[in-house]
Amino acid sequence: MSPRAFKAMGTDWWLDADRPDLLAGAEDLVRAHEARLSRFVPTSSLSALNRHRVATCPTLAAVARLGLRMREATGGAFDPTLGARLVALGYDRTFAAIATPAPAPDGPTASALTVTVVGDEVRLDGPGALDLGGIAKGYTVDRTLAWLLSGGAQAAFVDGGGDLRGAGADCAYGVGDGLAVEARHGAVATSSTSARRWRDAVGRPLHHLLDPRTGHPTVGPLETATVIAPDAATADALATAVLAAPTTALRTLTAFGAHALVRDQGGAWWITPGAPLDAASDSPRHIHSHSHSHLAEARS
Repeated sequence: MSPRAFKAMGTDWWLDADRPDLLAGAEDLVRAHEARLSRFVPTSSLSALNRHRVATCPTLAAVARLGLRMREATGGAFDPTLGARLVALGYDRTFAAIATPAPAPDGPTASALTVTVVGDEVRLDGPGALDLGGIAKGYTVDRTLAWLLSGGAQAAFVDGGGDLRGAGADCAYGVGDGLAVEARHGAVATSSTSARRWRDAVGRPLHHLLDPRTGHPTVGPLETATVIAPDAATADALATAVLAAPTTALRTLTAFGAHALVRDQGGAWWITPGAPLDAASDSPRHIHSHSHSHLAEARS
């Protein structure tokens, strides 16, 4: 297979398939989703929605509907209605473009935004903005893989900035410190409080994962969460939810048939019981059957 690499949605993409003639079209599909779903593209359907409070777009409606479903299923730990709060905190452009400190945020910290999806139409009521950054990339990974397979590929792999899904071959994905997870029939997504960080005008560190209860960046025991789920959109949203609400993580993951491998602020790794840890990891970890803080520890 001959891979294709490019940048889209503010991150690196990597596509591979046993039908290399399909890869250019797959890249076009990724870029088409970016043109509809990115809040950093002024002409996107999402940007138009946030400006005009109504937009008609099948792709936008599908992802908004999925985002609202994930918000309900996670008890609000994943919340796509916090877009205005991210802007207030200084995440108002692609992360690569953030070069100046953000002003101290003001205004309400909780979202008062109501999102209604009817058919292909999305409507916003109340103050705020919709941000699909926690699920759009995973959704695009899913749709791109499906497009490759429908085009005749027997084996294909899509990596959108760490949201991963493959088909037709066994896959093991490295997550750090010699650990890898298997995802033969699913997808993998990772969120981290250390990946996208900046400082406000008074020097306080900020990151892009918000606690929906406070409207501020999450402050908790976990630094990184890698989720293995049936599809990339679900894994994408759940990785955010695990970091935002670690005390309910196991219950949420179980409801979706998902697993997680997480790293705490002290550098220790924890894994949900039964998670598909790859036996060929460079530094194999023994998974204990007991649980602690709803997660079972993985130690070397």
